[in-house]
Amino acid sequence: MNKLFSFSLYDVGNSVFPMIVIASVTSSYFVNNVADDQQNGTALWQLTIGIVGIIVAIVMPYLGKIADSKENGKIFYLRVFSLICIISISCFWFIKPSSSYTFNALIILLIAGITYEISNSFYNSTLKNCYPSNLTLGSGIGFGSGFIGGVVLFFILLQLLILPEKNIFNLNTENYDHIRFIHVILALWFLLFSIPLIFVSNIKHPAIQYKKNTYQETKSLIWKNGLTNTGRFLLARLFYVDGLVIITTTVGIFGTSVIGLTLQQLLILGLLANISGAIGCYLFGFLIKNDKFTVILTLAILILLILAISINTSQILFVILVIIATFFTGPLQSSSRVIMANLTDDNRQGFSFGIFTLSGKITAFVGPICAALLTFLISQRIGFAFSIVLLSLGLFLMINVSYNKKN
Repeated sequence: MNKLFSFSLYDVGNSVFPMIVIASVTSSYFVNNVADDQQNGTALWQLTIGIVGIIVAIVMPYLGKIADSKENGKIFYLRVFSLICIISISCFWFIKPSSSYTFNALIILLIAGITYEISNSFYNSTLKNCYPSNLTLGSGIGFGSGFIGGVVLFFILLQLLILPEKNIFNLNTENYDHIRFIHVILALWFLLFSIPLIFVSNIKHPAIQYKKNTYQETKSLIWKNGLTNTGRFLLARLFYVDGLVIITTTVGIFGTSVIGLTLQQLLILGLLANISGAIGCYLFGFLIKNDKFTVILTLAILILLILAISINTSQILFVILVIIATFFTGPLQSSSRVIMANLTDDNRQGFSFGIFTLSGKITAFVGPICAALLTFLISQRIGFAFSIVLLSLGLFLMINVSYNKKN
């Protein structure tokens, strides 16, 4: 099976976690129906995401190095952690609309979040194996396919479970059984579309021997009498990904609890936003050849859009702004992984993307925790708007990164 096709299908599968679990259905269900109140629920959700970031930041460089040191290790660990994540997602079925299930829900989120992030890091590290001739296009097609998968799945969920007064499975809507059953569908979807890459594709890589320990290898990659060029990029990414974490983990909650969208409206917004994200990924992948330019442009536009969302009170304008923002978030993330792949050695992609993941997670707890504190102390609007500070820092630092690679 074509490797790029398998690569893209995996993105169709694993995109259900950030899109539906983190950013829309599950987070909204937890805050509005499981937690004792919306403000505490929002803060607990953000805090758990922050803890996920700390744990992943600690373990990922070691796992990446271990994977490189094992023949075909990247695919092996991708398979293991993908399956654990899939099982964890399905366990949300057991979370009933009662505050007595709050702790259980957060434990499931913790396990699913950790295994998703680890598996996603190994997935990113296979980009050069799957489409080495044009990484920008290959990465854009992968991300775009993930958004398209989200569109299709959202449509299925809307038609079968959300919109009908009597859903196709005759599940009890008063006890939110139809919402909880969504997670069973998500798990099956993830499993189905991950099979080509993790079980069928013939991706191979030799085992390599690292001469230094993980700390020394990390230092060599990012610091040589000052920050290396790769180090400067990773520092910039550290800040803007932290900002994106706040946005993606709270935009669904913000939409329902601040703007007043219903869960059905939120799902329709997710549908439209995914279409927008797919168009953005495909257009940038085909038309823009300099990934540094893409990162700088998308960050600048996102800063303005998040500011507008933070002060907006109109439901219609909120929907429009989120759809436009999603158009740019996909290309931002797609070009970021291309830059990392091009800045590092082909045989060290597991370790390199372990550091790439670390750069996005080592302070990922700071953003959600700061947002949670601002939410507790002031308001959800201020907590959400804190992402602007982090995006701005990332933009400023990214300007100083040297990158001339054009695909």
